[in-house]
Amino acid sequence: MPFARCLFWLLGVGLVISCSRQPAPPPTLPATEAPELLQIGVTSSASHLIPLIEAVYAQENPRAELLFVSANSDTLTTDLANGQLDAVLVHHIAEGEPRYFNPVALDGLVFVTHPDNPVQALSSAEVQAIFNGRITNWQSVGGVDEEIVLLSREQGSGLRTLLRQQIMAEQRISPNALLQSGNEAMLTAVANDPAAIGYSSMGSASQLANVKLLLVDGRPATPATTADQTYPLTTPLYFLTASEAEPAGELRAFLAWLQSDEGQAVLEGVYGRVR
Repeated sequence: MPFARCLFWLLGVGLVISCSRQPAPPPTLPATEAPELLQIGVTSSASHLIPLIEAVYAQENPRAELLFVSANSDTLTTDLANGQLDAVLVHHIAEGEPRYFNPVALDGLVFVTHPDNPVQALSSAEVQAIFNGRITNWQSVGGVDEEIVLLSREQGSGLRTLLRQQIMAEQRISPNALLQSGNEAMLTAVANDPAAIGYSSMGSASQLANVKLLLVDGRPATPATTADQTYPLTTPLYFLTASEAEPAGELRAFLAWLQSDEGQAVLEGVYGRVR
């Protein structure tokens, strides 16, 4: 074969091979790991902390996605037992509770009235007498001559349990108390009635201008007085999990953040620090 013809044939073969070759596939990028979903129950009297946590934690911990559910304590602990929640934040832990729990903040049981009510303080004994129904007029505790409108939380509320334990002892809550389903309903009812008295948590009620927190035994409920526990009705806010074992993975990381300096700094505007 003459040299020129051979060269032409080789160039043609190369062109055919080049045209039939497929382009190389794009490089395979490592898959982005989806964040782990944590379903956290929050008692209604602490639901105001949800936006505080969401504003900070999601940005700094992209490996976890937090889904918050708010209800009363009994509903949350039932959902926790049924596997619908990974952990709950509640004010009350049942005696003998076998599951793992740890405090993340110090709150307080507080008694609230309308801002126009002239009563500023009550003793523990006066609170007990009011909620038992022995004191029925504000004049008996230094207020105006007006019948007390008594408000209480529904059965299953952690704060109702704290009221019974810390104030009522063996005495019953008056059956004449008007039941409020949820912390928001309680605070709204107090704000709308100058003769009403109800109860809530310090962390929740202290954020509102339309209710007044009463001193108890001469002490105000503040983050400082719950941190040093000089407020007589100080109560922890607990992180309760679904297992007896210490939490692991992202759930453990979330609890560690709540108890860290950074997490405590987020919460201390409305709660006493636990560390």
